[in-house]
Amino acid sequence: MKKNYLLVLMFLSVFFMRGQVVSEGTIPNNNKQTAAKNKIAQNTTAATTFDDIKYWIGTGSNRAAFAVQWNDGKNTDALVWGFRWEGTATGEDMLKAILKADRRFFALLYKGAQTGSLTGGLGFDLNGIKTIGLYKGTDYTYPLYPTNGFVNTTAYDFDNYKAIDTNDHWQSGWTNGEWTYWGKNPADADFTAVSTGASGRILQNDSWDVWNYAPSKNVLPIAGTFTPVAPYVEATDFTNGFFMVNEDWFGHTNGSVNFINKDGSTNYRIYSIANNNETFGVTTCYGTIYGDNFYFISKQAASGGDQNFSPGGRLVVANAKTMKKIAGFANIGADGRSFVGVNENTGYIGTSKGIYLFDIANLKVGSLLAGTGTAGQVGNMIRTSQYVFAVTQSGGMLIIDPATHTLIKTITGKFHSVVQAKDGSVWGIQDQKLININATTFTVTEYAIPTTKYLGSWGAWNAGSFTYSTQENALFWINAISSFTSGTKIVKFDITSKTFNENFATIPGQTDAFKQIPYGAALRIDPVSDELILNTTENGFGAHYQKNWVHTFDRTGSLTQTKILDDYYWFPGTTVFPDNAAPVVSNTLPSEVSVKEATVIDLKNIVSDTDNLSAAIVKSVKSVSDTEVVSAVINVNDELVLTPKTQGTATVVIRFNSNGKLVEKSIIVNTTTNLGTGEFTKLELAVYPNPVSDVLNIRTEDEVLKVTVYDISGKSINAQISNNKINVSDFSKGMYIINIVTDKANYVQKFIKK
Repeated sequence: MKKNYLLVLMFLSVFFMRGQVVSEGTIPNNNKQTAAKNKIAQNTTAATTFDDIKYWIGTGSNRAAFAVQWNDGKNTDALVWGFRWEGTATGEDMLKAILKADRRFFALLYKGAQTGSLTGGLGFDLNGIKTIGLYKGTDYTYPLYPTNGFVNTTAYDFDNYKAIDTNDHWQSGWTNGEWTYWGKNPADADFTAVSTGASGRILQNDSWDVWNYAPSKNVLPIAGTFTPVAPYVEATDFTNGFFMVNEDWFGHTNGSVNFINKDGSTNYRIYSIANNNETFGVTTCYGTIYGDNFYFISKQAASGGDQNFSPGGRLVVANAKTMKKIAGFANIGADGRSFVGVNENTGYIGTSKGIYLFDIANLKVGSLLAGTGTAGQVGNMIRTSQYVFAVTQSGGMLIIDPATHTLIKTITGKFHSVVQAKDGSVWGIQDQKLININATTFTVTEYAIPTTKYLGSWGAWNAGSFTYSTQENALFWINAISSFTSGTKIVKFDITSKTFNENFATIPGQTDAFKQIPYGAALRIDPVSDELILNTTENGFGAHYQKNWVHTFDRTGSLTQTKILDDYYWFPGTTVFPDNAAPVVSNTLPSEVSVKEATVIDLKNIVSDTDNLSAAIVKSVKSVSDTEVVSAVINVNDELVLTPKTQGTATVVIRFNSNGKLVEKSIIVNTTTNLGTGEFTKLELAVYPNPVSDVLNIRTEDEVLKVTVYDISGKSINAQISNNKINVSDFSKGMYIINIVTDKANYVQKFIKK
């Protein structure tokens, strides 16, 4: 009897001293839990100290060390973090804080045991490719991605989970192995099994916690040396690459945005990371940068699906540099479609039921723009220097005066999209026609697409592949087989020669069993590099949509780079390029003029922007210091008209708005006593485009006698000059100085070869 009693005591002692897989509660009442074989997981004298820890999570005067030992033969095996806190904290608090802060660290938790949650698995991104997620069994159709660092399960099925990236640390188990939990307080000589679990473990200042995986439930000695984890730094430099706005996985997760770096790496869910796991609305179909803000448009406000992300609404405004949320709106009048900035104070929201005003300055959704609510859903909208052009599903092309927010003209026809080209011309696309719309007179010229079609996507609206180059006077799009089936070719239209190339480039991945197909807007052009960015997914439905590629083509149509995204149902909506540069005003715009009659200064080529369409820059008169001396207006031809009224001097301030970025120029206007009779004098001198890639143009009313080009060191350059055009295609990148001698003056200007 005594012998049996001692055996019972020994059994209970071992049971309560075993290393537990408990992370939130105390020991769960389940017979599958296997006792650790020893009270103390032997540990040599610890060589790692608090001073060695590099990555600290939390703040406070107390500190603890958190270590994980995978015992999987991969380097580095045993890792350590630091945790700081004030007041009282538990082992669970520490585990979850580190999971949330370090995006490389992930876990599988079972929430629902009698006494709390169990830690079924722990993983770490060893190779830095950021593929963080789990497969359950052989189900590759529905991968599981962590929220706040962990995936939940509702059963003791830990053995069935494996990491998506097999090169990562990952250990899980319930039958074949298990995670054991050990602690050491400052007064302890060695680690001992924590019988209360992580939620019952009250941390002490200078305590240590170790999660130690036991393969086949054989508890291995705790390492004497832990490798300090380097701090996790999420990329915040969103300047050297481009954004991919995603519809995301309907019913599971709301819209998201990734940033694809020029070096090929990808930062996923950058908005959610910056905003405590908040997302956009449901099916984020459009995004654009205007000024310093990023405007994300979703079709609906929130999903009824089971998700751990918090929805942000149909319109979300974020800081374009940091992704920090500025505002979110569930109600924007109807389901979202698009957005365009009109001026520094106002934007237009395209919806399924018309265009709504948006107060940028005060962040408020305004009223429906009169006349736009009866034309069906609104698609793409563009802002030229004078007007807003908007396509609708059933009401043709709307032309709006942004100064008065008035619909001034409608061009009938079934349009799919609209763009403005480098030369300032406006183009709409129909099933098998390009429609050229004069940007100021609105006259229409049609160009039939020879053999292919562009059939759009009004059914499940997206922004479409119709796009333009800011460096070359050309348009591009992807051909279509039907409204629901894309073709395989990128088509190019040369605006200058009015010629089509329907085989400019071929979509990759057409020889495999399952083909690559474009999704969403699919095709956009980098305004700086002039590279074409094409996103594709895989046909075949289901799990095939987890496969996503981003291809880069040069201006000749040659494929230069392919990036493969992490497997997931991203459903990319559109590519958006960062707006890094501000507009630059040429010094050919005079700082002072003398006028005796109405004088016109052409502003069309006075201002440029390296990462936006220069032709679309909005010019306005900000102020006139003395309206009794001179009046100043900008006409529909982007010309400044100065009309003297009486003798005197006044300062006219011109504002240039390039995609929401502003620059101003002051002109001192001197009026003479001998006022004219209404004849116009035109002051004109322009060196454009600037920056330039191929041909630099000189425009002046004077006769050009001599032109000399110098590099930045002052050395003259042998330049080919003909008809006031200079071929600079062979010049090295950099700044140059041009000296122009005319029959009336000597001009010195600077230009940049890009």
